[in-house]
Amino acid sequence: MQSSHAPLALLLAMLLTVASTASADGPPITFSAGGTYNIFDDDREVDDDFGYYGALEFRFTERWAAEFWLSDGEADGDIGFDVDTLRWHLDALYYLKPRGNLQPYLAAGYGELERDWDVPNGNLDDVDNETNFGGGVHWYFTENFSLRGDARYLFGWDDDTSDFTVSIGLSYRLGTPKSRRVAAAPEPAPAPEPEPEPEPLDSDGDGVIDEKDACPGTPAGRSVDERGCEPRFVRGESVELKVNFGFDSANVDTNYLDDIKALADFLGRHPDVVAEIEAHTDSMGPEAYNQGLSQRRAEAVIDVLTSRYGVDAGRLVAKGYGESQPIASNDTEEGRAANRRVVVSLATEDRME
Repeated sequence: MQSSHAPLALLLAMLLTVASTASADGPPITFSAGGTYNIFDDDREVDDDFGYYGALEFRFTERWAAEFWLSDGEADGDIGFDVDTLRWHLDALYYLKPRGNLQPYLAAGYGELERDWDVPNGNLDDVDNETNFGGGVHWYFTENFSLRGDARYLFGWDDDTSDFTVSIGLSYRLGTPKSRRVAAAPEPAPAPEPEPEPEPLDSDGDGVIDEKDACPGTPAGRSVDERGCEPRFVRGESVELKVNFGFDSANVDTNYLDDIKALADFLGRHPDVVAEIEAHTDSMGPEAYNQGLSQRRAEAVIDVLTSRYGVDAGRLVAKGYGESQPIASNDTEEGRAANRRVVVSLATEDRME
């Protein structure tokens, strides 16, 4: 049987067009589509049916959003004729605190159910006003795409009926919630002119003042570190390590094994050097979750160094910094990818705190 709701496909296409042309700087807009299963009240005189839906959501704050929902289905009627069902509702959504990649929400709204019986020599139509209550959850498997599940109870005002619907589908989000946007730093107020201070004393002339000089009396012309001490690194030998990770991943990509091996070789040539593996994340997800993710990334690099290249674990320190030290803007995919990184700091064993 052909659906009598031919305008539905056109309307969903229009909703998708609106979503695809929305500005990424405006409120986040989410388009959802998928399948539904409708459980009708016996008084509806319609059997339970499968259908499909489309929805367009405008998220105004971190918690609150408005959504337009439209679904279409085909069912068998109790009087022996096929029935087309068209349901729409306008809802308010309240998003709860994220739990990792899961984002649960509550929903309530108003709408209508239209039943269209395909009887000989014409159609019989019936429209019922409805109020719905329920909720669902988004599971984000990328920064923009999520798998969505939803369940609603619907009360029909006109016939005092109770319906239920469950649905599952895919959602695509344009824009970034306000809570995740990086605000521009305010212009600092001009500092007052400081009172002139006497020049600090540097008795050995190594560039580090006496009150911070841990190695006074350094011979003139010697290179020193920030504590005024001669570094024990072999001159001309250095190593730089950079490892980037995928979204919500702590797996080390094989593309970075050569860089990690170079660090292992350097440590093999300099047994008095220790390395602090510093890991970072982008700002997607809760701050506490990102802190743990960065620690797992640092430990994953150390696992490669010890298990694959035989570096002594006692010379390695894992340190996760979460999302606290971005090197690029988290508003773009390129910036977020750059922030999902691991770098290494080297020091001699007697310099590590």
